[in-house]
Amino acid sequence: MTAPPLAASVTAANDLTARWCAAARRGEFVLSGAGLWPLLALLASAADGPARDELQRAAGEGHGTTEAIEVLRALSGGVATSAALGVWVRADLPLHRDWVSTLPVGVVEELTGQQRLDAWAAEHTRGMIERFPLQVRPTDLLVLATALAAKTRWREPFDPGPVLTRSTHDLDQIAVLGGSVTRVVVEGEDELDVHLLLGHDALGVGIAALDGTVGLRSGSSLEDGSAAPGLTVRTTRGEADSVRVSLPPFEIRSSHDLCADPELFGLTSAMDTEHGHFPAISPEPLAISQGAQDVYAAFSAEGFEAAAVTAFAMQLAGVFMPPRKRVRLIEVKFEPPFGFLAVHRPSGLVVVAGQVAP
Repeated sequence: MTAPPLAASVTAANDLTARWCAAARRGEFVLSGAGLWPLLALLASAADGPARDELQRAAGEGHGTTEAIEVLRALSGGVATSAALGVWVRADLPLHRDWVSTLPVGVVEELTGQQRLDAWAAEHTRGMIERFPLQVRPTDLLVLATALAAKTRWREPFDPGPVLTRSTHDLDQIAVLGGSVTRVVVEGEDELDVHLLLGHDALGVGIAALDGTVGLRSGSSLEDGSAAPGLTVRTTRGEADSVRVSLPPFEIRSSHDLCADPELFGLTSAMDTEHGHFPAISPEPLAISQGAQDVYAAFSAEGFEAAAVTAFAMQLAGVFMPPRKRVRLIEVKFEPPFGFLAVHRPSGLVVVAGQVAP
């Protein structure tokens, strides 16, 4: 049986998220495949040649502008999440009417400057991201972006402190995935939950479990003595079975240069400025010049909030660029401790002085 269009798009977006997580460096990070996937699908439907093939592989075959907009609308259909698509074009770049007609009404605006983009990012992330992830260059003619926001309060709050703790009698909030990953589902008051995952390849296994690819054992089926990462099951005295969960609160911000790993996102050919790759968008030859994503996430005793702004910029392709002349570069590197002075130029008065400590 063929999966419903939205379900297939969600699977494709989750697959992108899993690949991106696997490629991410170790350490702290947050990213949003859901924010990037609609842009890749939209670009794939407007591209030709190798750029189209690569973008389709990254987004999943058969996904285009229609599916991208469906995913964004699904996120906008509830209380906890919202999503927006933005397209800004310089006044001197013509667009094909057929392409514009595939976009939601009012999405396309004139590219007037950074201030408008910053305001759009703040508006559509409920103030969680105040700056647009790209600094638009004079050569950028077209900018495409998505903005996502999510905010919920827990149905059962945690006890606050340096370590958040919570007890519940719902054993099925706990599960062991594939025998190697412990999952705790923290439910929000509305349509947003947060899955806490612990174990080897926890993110990959956790994503795979969403569509049943990985088997699971629920907490109610775990026997005395069962063990999994961070989890133990034992018998004690009390009124009823219970689960006690503890974790530190966290707040993470990440910035991603999407053009730094073009193969992962299907951008290798689309970034080639020798010729254009998006004939459906404009009669002018266009190539990707920049791609970035800024993401924020915070988990507290009361709830969870997150936001992401993802953007691509395009420039003219096939335009001769004069070779750079040779210049001298002088670099000075300050490392703490070092001092500083703020000097009133007309008088030479030192207004403030200080030292930066390590």
